[in-house]
Amino acid sequence: MARQSFIRTSPLRWALQAILLGAAVGLALALAFGTKNWHPLQSMLVGVIFSVVMWGGFDLLQTPFERLPAHWPPARVGLFASLWLLLLYLVLLGIAVGLVWLCTGINLVSSRLVLMLTGMAGLAASGVIATKETVEHQVQIERNLVKAEARASFLGLQAQLQPHTLFNALNTIAALIPEDPQRAEEATERLAQLLRRILGALEHPEWSLREEFLLLEHLLRLEELRFGDRLHFELRLDPAMAEVSMQPLLLLPLVENALKHGFRPKVGPCHLKVEAKKGSIRIEDDGVGRSSQAPEGLGLRTVRERLLAAGGSLHWPEVATGCAVEVRL
Repeated sequence: MARQSFIRTSPLRWALQAILLGAAVGLALALAFGTKNWHPLQSMLVGVIFSVVMWGGFDLLQTPFERLPAHWPPARVGLFASLWLLLLYLVLLGIAVGLVWLCTGINLVSSRLVLMLTGMAGLAASGVIATKETVEHQVQIERNLVKAEARASFLGLQAQLQPHTLFNALNTIAALIPEDPQRAEEATERLAQLLRRILGALEHPEWSLREEFLLLEHLLRLEELRFGDRLHFELRLDPAMAEVSMQPLLLLPLVENALKHGFRPKVGPCHLKVEAKKGSIRIEDDGVGRSSQAPEGLGLRTVRERLLAAGGSLHWPEVATGCAVEVRL
């Protein structure tokens, strides 16, 4: 994926920054070499011309990494990038010198000292720009890789989530059939609603936090039939966060984890609260608790990786009883 051009995305912002940068550099050079040889306004104009030409050229004609043959070794790619930047620098330097002569009448080529200083200043500036371009390109590659890995994890989650949830629900229905056929029928209807929500979630890369909470409600309503009067849950969603965009099925494994590891071994009432406010989502239960040294299973690792890829985080805050997990989107 190519880096987006600053000029194309924010032309007015770029023009203002380029002019201010060039004027500041030109004024600094005038003060450094004395205003007798260089008038401050004239020097600032020269600085602006160089800033606009050099910065603009390197931004619009960035190294075409994506167009290079995939089989090229890193050494050849590096050599091509260096030659490209050197050639681009010489062309832009020539353009800048020509524009200075046309706009100010100053012939930078006439003085070897001035030409050398101009070349050194331009080379230093181009080196900074080239380094910035290379770092941005590398960061973009790494982020794309992280997103690709997160997408692969999501696909793996799709493969395991439906059978996992389905088998739990079917076990609940199977247990209810001989004891309470009417509740078993109700559980079947709730399972159908839950699966429709899950299938709808898997078709979208993102949906709102409100939709995620509706999915959790379908799951917990179904789990009520398994736990009976033991299960008490509370879903609190700040209206200000209802339409916050998020990856679907992100909270479902965390809630299922609380039900499976926190409540199944526990005797007596079980309380679960899912609360979203102030940019974070907290899932807390009063189950048997979680050891700080306990390893994260596949579901929890998948949630963490998906969050990290999207710039979020997953934390396990300490609580007096039970277990709590905090998600920041």
